[in-house]
Amino acid sequence: MEDVLLQLFRNYCTPEWQEVTRANLTRLIYAPGEPIFKEGQPCQNMYLVARGRVKVFARYGPDTEVILRLVGDHEVLGHRGLGDDMIYPVTAEALTETRLNFLPIQVFNDLLKANPEFCFHFLYFMAEELKRSETQRKDQLNMTVRQRVAWGLQKNMNAFGFDTQDKKLLTYSLSRKDLTAVANTTYESVVRTLASFEQEGIIELVNKQIRILNKRLLGKAIRG
Repeated sequence: MEDVLLQLFRNYCTPEWQEVTRANLTRLIYAPGEPIFKEGQPCQNMYLVARGRVKVFARYGPDTEVILRLVGDHEVLGHRGLGDDMIYPVTAEALTETRLNFLPIQVFNDLLKANPEFCFHFLYFMAEELKRSETQRKDQLNMTVRQRVAWGLQKNMNAFGFDTQDKKLLTYSLSRKDLTAVANTTYESVVRTLASFEQEGIIELVNKQIRILNKRLLGKAIRG
């Protein structure tokens, strides 16, 4: 599977600009817990996740972190920094060892100007992601704690998928702390709710990992 942007480059950029893109792409490897960019930093690059797991979050005060997006293989990072001020409004941090390709933002901006069809499709990509993000956050406002934790588990499942050998084991299970930041609740509430889900046969807790035993019941927990 190709990175989203690489596919757009190939499909909607001229051959000359495809060559420019390939010549300017750089690969970096980030360790778990290492920031890729931080809230308030200048937007300098557009990132493509070749392989890895990343969380995108905002801080509300010194102790409150809200995870806005989970990013897996072949997805895009850094586009939230585009705009008049060219400042990242969020932080992106590697959850696992993560391999990224990045393109300098000036090259990316020139590419947008020179390739209108690429610009059109990238605009639609951004609009779709913004719409999805706003819908999710609006829905979450009306959810109980139980619903939000179930929603967080589903978000984890949809972003990172399942182990190739064990089809019920999440390939990467969010920590309790990160699940708290996704569900926008307290750590204690997450622990209690996970224990309840395990008793109900929805999930199985295996040390720090999570197995989703019943997707239907998980969906039912989200709907309330």
